[in-house]
Amino acid sequence: MLHFRIRDFLSILFYRLLAPFFGSMGSGVRIVRPLRIFGAKHCHFGDGAVLQFGAYIAALKEHDEPPVFKVGARSMIGNHAHIVATKRVEFGEGVLTADRLFVADNRHTFEDPDTPIRDQGLTQLAEVHIGDGSWIGENVCISGASIGKQCVIAANSVVTSDIPDHCVAVGAPARIVRRYCDTRRGWYRTTPEGEFRE
Repeated sequence: MLHFRIRDFLSILFYRLLAPFFGSMGSGVRIVRPLRIFGAKHCHFGDGAVLQFGAYIAALKEHDEPPVFKVGARSMIGNHAHIVATKRVEFGEGVLTADRLFVADNRHTFEDPDTPIRDQGLTQLAEVHIGDGSWIGENVCISGASIGKQCVIAANSVVTSDIPDHCVAVGAPARIVRRYCDTRRGWYRTTPEGEFRE
């Protein structure tokens, strides 16, 4: 237990010293031994935000406007996250993610079959916003899509279209299987059209 407390203290201290190189950093932020952070000046962390071990973060300036990578207060990004922002990737407050999350607001261009994909640059997709209080499971991929507040995204899901507030989504591509019903005050199965099943 003492080992973990020392590690947490050192991660806070280390990044407090580096705070001037980031866009903004709230109090009590913990960044635990990232693999790599590109574009730190475009990265913003709210109070008590946590970026767990082995993260690969890239905030890349591909447009006139600078990119934004933002983690809201009390949000925790799990181990070995891979996140790439060329416009905006934002986690709201109190978001919790499991390990090996991939998030990007862009993709590699591959239209020219005679040019290696690595040499074709990036194609911009939609900005990514993950709503307050959502829970993102293990090995989830979010590509150019946003997720509403208080959502659950099941492990191994691939999110390529927006998920509204208060939904449970599963699969590849992710589909909504439950929604919160205000009238009955509970989570209920829904049809693909969003109607509650009996």
